[in-house]
Amino acid sequence: MRLSYRINWIFSDALGIFLGIAVAGGILSLESQLLGQPGTPGGKIEGLGLALVGGLIAGTILAWFQWRMLKRRYPALSWNVWWGNTVIAFIAAWILAILPSFSYHAESATQQSVPPFGIPVYTLVYGSILFGAVMGAIIGFAQWLELKKHREDAGEWIGMNVFGWSLGVFLLAMLGFLFQGELSAFLLAGIAGGVVAALCIAGITSMFFQQAEGGK
Repeated sequence: MRLSYRINWIFSDALGIFLGIAVAGGILSLESQLLGQPGTPGGKIEGLGLALVGGLIAGTILAWFQWRMLKRRYPALSWNVWWGNTVIAFIAAWILAILPSFSYHAESATQQSVPPFGIPVYTLVYGSILFGAVMGAIIGFAQWLELKKHREDAGEWIGMNVFGWSLGVFLLAMLGFLFQGELSAFLLAGIAGGVVAALCIAGITSMFFQQAEGGK
């Protein structure tokens, strides 16, 4: 029975992660394609606004897919708190993601960069692990604030998110980097990378329920 709950969690959480990041990432990518890299103050402000929208969308989608599963095990889990904390965490993470692009200037356009963030390839590759870890820490901590009301060992949730998101974002960055070039290949790599990253994160966080009592 416990295994069944974990499997359901993996599929539900992975779907929420994939859809949330896909929608939010699509917004940022579309903005990058239509308006170019944020080389002006106005462009950077607009990019910040889109990061807020992307974080709201991604956080809401993931929060719903997670809450509907967690509610089965922790009936008193608050939707409002879970949603609010997750959205705030995602907004903070998306803002961190676009901060490097704020250093972009028109005269530096000859540098090789990767959309939608407008940062050098080496920064994307080597920074993906660090960014994933920070993102996981932000999300894990924000959600732990609610989970700790329902489990004494809820602190494990933070560590699992740090590990899961750092590995997931790294794999996503690697696939995107290896298949950049043709738009179709880049999109397919993004989809494949998103699926792999989402399953990776969901699989790692599912260990949180491994020893939970009376799982369904």
